[in-house]
Amino acid sequence: MLRLSFRALLAILCLMCPAAYAGVTVTASTTILIDTAEPGPLQKAASDLAADFQRVFGQRGRIVHNPAQAGTSVIWIALEKNLPPGVTRPSGWETLRIQALPNGVALTGSDTRGAIYAIYQFSQQFLGVDPLYWWTDHAPARRAEASLDDGFSLTEGPAWHFRGWFLNDEDLFTGWKPGTPDGTGISLELWDHIFEAILRLKGDMVVPGTWIFPYEPQIEAAGQRGLIVTQHHVNTLGLDTYKWPKNKVMSYLSDPHSLESAWRIAAGEYPKNMEILWSVGFRGQNDYPFWQDDPNAPTTDAGRAAIIRAAIDKQIEIVKSMYPYPEILMNAWREAATFIHEGLLKIPDEATLIWADNGHGILDDRGAIAKGEGEYYHTAMYDYMSNHYSEMVPLQRIQRELGRAAKAGATRWLLVNTANVRPVVMTTRAVFELAWNPTAWIAPGSTESEKYLEKWSREEFGNAAGPAVTGYYNAYFTAPAKYNTPEDAIAGDNLYQTAARGLLLSYLEGDSPLLARLNGRIPHKGLADLAAKLIDAGRAADARWKQARALADKARPLVSKDRLDFFQANILTQVDLHTHFNRMVIDLAEVEQTPDKAGKIANVQAAIKEGEAAAAAMHAAEYGNWKGYYTDGDWLLDTPRTLALARAYVDSLEGRPVPLNAIVRAKDNGFAYYRITAYQGTQTVQF
Repeated sequence: MLRLSFRALLAILCLMCPAAYAGVTVTASTTILIDTAEPGPLQKAASDLAADFQRVFGQRGRIVHNPAQAGTSVIWIALEKNLPPGVTRPSGWETLRIQALPNGVALTGSDTRGAIYAIYQFSQQFLGVDPLYWWTDHAPARRAEASLDDGFSLTEGPAWHFRGWFLNDEDLFTGWKPGTPDGTGISLELWDHIFEAILRLKGDMVVPGTWIFPYEPQIEAAGQRGLIVTQHHVNTLGLDTYKWPKNKVMSYLSDPHSLESAWRIAAGEYPKNMEILWSVGFRGQNDYPFWQDDPNAPTTDAGRAAIIRAAIDKQIEIVKSMYPYPEILMNAWREAATFIHEGLLKIPDEATLIWADNGHGILDDRGAIAKGEGEYYHTAMYDYMSNHYSEMVPLQRIQRELGRAAKAGATRWLLVNTANVRPVVMTTRAVFELAWNPTAWIAPGSTESEKYLEKWSREEFGNAAGPAVTGYYNAYFTAPAKYNTPEDAIAGDNLYQTAARGLLLSYLEGDSPLLARLNGRIPHKGLADLAAKLIDAGRAADARWKQARALADKARPLVSKDRLDFFQANILTQVDLHTHFNRMVIDLAEVEQTPDKAGKIANVQAAIKEGEAAAAAMHAAEYGNWKGYYTDGDWLLDTPRTLALARAYVDSLEGRPVPLNAIVRAKDNGFAYYRITAYQGTQTVQF
């Protein structure tokens, strides 16, 4: 006991004489001290730090729970217990503090998440651990020690109050790592990697899936990680509208009582003591305007806006009756934003207005964004034209649009649609760095987006490759086919499948509603006009994709050998995917301009070859842990479905029977969501 008292006294004396020590050194033998009474999420983050020791020092960090067990070098993780003398917790919301001590480092925060962020910031800043290491396959450099300067202290908190991910249209995840044994669509093991990544990027909330019930296991698991759970613009108050009974109209006009009952039950089904952010609003059952469900719905914007407002008022009433001081928000997606701009829909004061982007990173606020509001933003998007498999939103656009929000003080809430995450790690990390501290991003004349890209290129692919990789990315983001003057009228990877299947169905049946969807971004007068525009834009883009591929080839020999796999996944796979799919669409559009049957057959066979090459490019990214990532769950873009339809058209041209299944499948827009939600079995909405 005397020996322990002497050690404690020595530590206190050292703290009182900061000039007596010359920096702090952390090694494999440094112990990680955290009291067992600290919150569970903080314990999990401490365990992640111990695992980071393994990655950096080659030996897992030793976690102890009592100061008497600590060695001479200690990392103190302290929120409520064992806060070292001379260290105080910061004030504020989710504020982290890292402070050098004579015998180690103190990691604390203003609250649990602030302390969690201190752990991950320490790991990133001093151990060199990539915050997205699991997603980028980026092992940190091995070293014998890490050091902090004398008197080092860092205290900082977020600019955006709430910051999180929406795991939306999660087909790749569901096929690759199904969670059926866990009672989820995605395995809980994968969910934990997702939650860890959000926290390492200093996020604090999550929408854990698209069509989910509020009692699913991943929701409680998110809480155990310290995350807040929220909802998207369709599943308001947690109601899984996709599982609304098919024989019952979901209408707040014809049957308001059923919806009110369902909202109340869903809101009460969340695990107890969860932090919830409540989304209000009203859309149709499958994420389209509600009036498509109800033939009695109003036909005017004013009438439709009134129904949405009535639903919002009732949802606010329900949640306020069940939970004290709820945080409520309203995502103004599509028609809701239009009604707000028309002055027909006013959001109640109890709800924070959230402006959505258009799926391409352009906020739909039309200059109206204001202090206290928030954003729903996409780095990935599944629709008929955007990006589900690859990066598409330029960093300059992210800086411009979210920079506008930051300058306006619209920093209450930022939800980022990341879809299946891995294809968009570069832009997703950029959004979260901006959300944590936008100062450099919004400075006059700022080139922070360029600096971020240069930093990313060096960190992920090595200093030698950095400039060449930066050049590649700049070419990549300007390469897509351009169909009109707006900056977002370009081909994301969704466009290729929409156009390809639409063209093929038109050739087989004379018409396809898929092509009508393109009119919003590619105005056209009939099939011939559309085909000509697809060909012209595609050929111009082909030259740009060739240039981007050439720059990737130039960079590849400079890339660190241990980063070549990720170079394949993040660069070569994405540029090849666009190159071959773009050519596939050109070949299929040329069918319309080819008069003879033999020429048409040659065009389609060339298109099939390009589609197969694109599929091979995706397969090339499925190394190691990522085996099957693209191909096991390719249910939304569904390259096999497009290729099967193309082969069916060849059968037709060559006089063979056309497989009916190929046509039926090509028209089936519900198959992917059936697969994504299959684990839910016969569960339906409760009333």
